Amino acid sequence: MTETEARPVLVAGSINTDLVARVTRAPEAGETVTGSSFAIFGGGKGANQAIAVARSGAPTTMLGALGDDDFGRARRGDLEADGIDTRSVASSTTTSSGVALIVVEEASGQNRIAYVPGATWTISPDQARAALARVQPAVILSTLEPPFDALGTLLTEGTAIRATTVVNASPEAEGVRQFLDRVDVLMVNETEAEDLLGYKVTIENAADSALALVVLGPRTVVITLGAAGAVVASDGKTERLTAPRVEVIDTTAAGDSFTGAFAADLARGADVFTAARSGVVAGSLATTIPGAYPSIPRRSAIEALLRET
Repeated sequence: MTETEARPVLVAGSINTDLVARVTRAPEAGETVTGSSFAIFGGGKGANQAIAVARSGAPTTMLGALGDDDFGRARRGDLEADGIDTRSVASSTTTSSGVALIVVEEASGQNRIAYVPGATWTISPDQARAALARVQPAVILSTLEPPFDALGTLLTEGTAIRATTVVNASPEAEGVRQFLDRVDVLMVNETEAEDLLGYKVTIENAADSALALVVLGPRTVVITLGAAGAVVASDGKTERLTAPRVEVIDTTAAGDSFTGAFAADLARGADVFTAARSGVVAGSLATTIPGAYPSIPRRSAIEALLRET
């Protein structure tokens, strides 16, 4: 395999429309805060990750579902505009497309999200089987957003065809426990790692925490640490990867950009430590531009920043 070749990646998860309000600070319960701007973006962790994979140069197929509505048609168009195969994205006539309501604090760029899955909850095991048979992916990347019967089928049958399985244990990390025997790479942030381990995960103990998560079943664990970078544990080794300094505007899709760039590198045959370096840079770049889809970097930008760091 040459450096530029990449085998197919199948990405499973949500496809949402993000309704984003920017405010000086997020409101407390029962409080109204006047915002400075509002925008509508394509989003959803699965779709974000699929676009990140595609922009990082790997052939990408999306496994998901949309409503037969304006948001659904717009999001399918967004995916196809990035060259993503959407033939495994179902269209539901009975359920709306997924929506996320996002409040972004202007000073910190931190976000708070209310998520309505909609059609994502209609993804079926048969749909997963059909996608696997058609795509024959080298890498399977999924969140915990699809129904667990579909996700279980995807991981079980994906393992049978020797695909590398990468699971981002979001939005609720506890759900990944039942799948850990079929996960090659477990990707979590600090909060998700804490949920699985039962103790606080910090920059100082992240390497030991990653090794503790490996004991639960996955071959490799990646803990993302936001502006501090990430830690990777694999084959008894750990590596701390620092993030480049950037001006943070909006953290939306930063983790998804990391995950997608990571999966694309795996599809090119990179080892997990090399792939995570690309992921850290991709995640950092994503924080410099508002919105989900618009902020996800392309491979050329990732490689340029890698050369500088």
